[in-house]
Amino acid sequence: MINQILFKQTFCLKYDNLKTIRQWLKTQSNKLNLSYELSQHLILVCNEYCVNLLSHQELTASHVELKYGLRNNQARFEIIDNGSHWQAMKERISAATLPKEPTCNKLGLALINTYFPDFKYYLTNSQNIIEFKLPQKKPKPQLLIVDDSPSQLALFSSFLYQSYQLILFSKPCEALEWLSHNRCDMVITDLHMPDIDGFNFRDKVTELNHCQSLPFIFISADNKDTTLLEAARAGIDDYLTKPLNKEKLLTILKRVLKRHSTLASVFEKQLLAQMTPYQSEFPSQITLRDITIDIDQYPINQGDFLLYRKPENNKPAMLILGDNMGHGPLAKANGIGWFGYIAGLLDAGIESPKEICEILNQQLIAAPNNRHLICLMIMIIDSNNTVHIYNAGMPAALQLSHDKSIHLEENMGLLGINTQLTIEPQLITLTKDVSLHCYSDGITNQPITIKQINQLTHYKAKERHKKIWQKPQRSTIDDKTLISIYR
Repeated sequence: MINQILFKQTFCLKYDNLKTIRQWLKTQSNKLNLSYELSQHLILVCNEYCVNLLSHQELTASHVELKYGLRNNQARFEIIDNGSHWQAMKERISAATLPKEPTCNKLGLALINTYFPDFKYYLTNSQNIIEFKLPQKKPKPQLLIVDDSPSQLALFSSFLYQSYQLILFSKPCEALEWLSHNRCDMVITDLHMPDIDGFNFRDKVTELNHCQSLPFIFISADNKDTTLLEAARAGIDDYLTKPLNKEKLLTILKRVLKRHSTLASVFEKQLLAQMTPYQSEFPSQITLRDITIDIDQYPINQGDFLLYRKPENNKPAMLILGDNMGHGPLAKANGIGWFGYIAGLLDAGIESPKEICEILNQQLIAAPNNRHLICLMIMIIDSNNTVHIYNAGMPAALQLSHDKSIHLEENMGLLGINTQLTIEPQLITLTKDVSLHCYSDGITNQPITIKQINQLTHYKAKERHKKIWQKPQRSTIDDKTLISIYR
């Protein structure tokens, strides 16, 4: 099961709703910066699976719920339906293979098995769940190539398909439309095309905010000095003359991408050095009546942020843990912005977790081309020693006692994804034996195993906090924050 839900949505299952489902998946994939290839595979697999439910399920489901998120630091995609259980589906998908000869029929299950062969199918609470473990591939650099010659596009494809993910267009207007909603790592374009030349095409591309520093390479049979000089003055990254040489093309692409990566890295380091801290170092421990709150965070003033409001005037204590998705200066800059925004809401007297989530959700949805969504967990500790947890995209909190361990799975998903939110807290009553552990995904980049969780139940609450915090991590890139609440 997914224990860090990033997006989820329920749809009526019917043929004329499949287009809506595909479009919704495309939109969410873009918001999460999923690769174009993975996005297309998710859409195709979901569509084919839903078609099979509609065509073959004995009691056809009326609704499907789609979930995307993480478990043990591994991306997963779930399709949940309320139709009759269909164990044969698992065997049919596993046995399906792509035909050797081209065909237009009966490809659906074979495509599912080809793209996402690692899956589970099971029944729980009168629902059928198919969970796909998504391949952990290092994404290839994505190149957008524009050329009005089909043979030239075919040549590019034969040269580059092994090392790059290719988006091919014969019409510049279609490429511009694609770029207005998507991103790539480089543009390669023919210089002389019927509708628009390469220079004007580049000007239109750089009018898009997210494409202003996009690397550009021109391809042309035109090797006149005046044309080469104009390209140099325009700041084009390179200019290749036809006919293309494969080795030269590959060498230049690698060099240009590396140069832009180096420049971006230098800029980010300079930006990071100039940013001032936006939150003072948090106390490592807060005492509230007989409740202890242990807090560890590293590093501070990066992507993770913390807010605490003391209980005053009969109001409960409030802790807010936020995690801006991403790394480096951009994540920090967004962390600064959302830290200040949420602090402003609290200072303005807006202290209802539901209202805070709704306002943030509206602001994120309204932000144009927003690629930096936030995970949020709001913890309310009332006078009855009950903790109310509102989870929006954070890893599932861990509840431990001497006789059991529970992952608190309820999660509304990332803010900024859906216009309508189901905002319901999970309630945990703190007894002397119970400890509650809430954390950002930096803690779970090395999965907490069932064995480790069982071992934690044998420790006292404070020791549980230390053991989780000191657990070896697979990566030092992620910021990490751990909050443990116990009596």
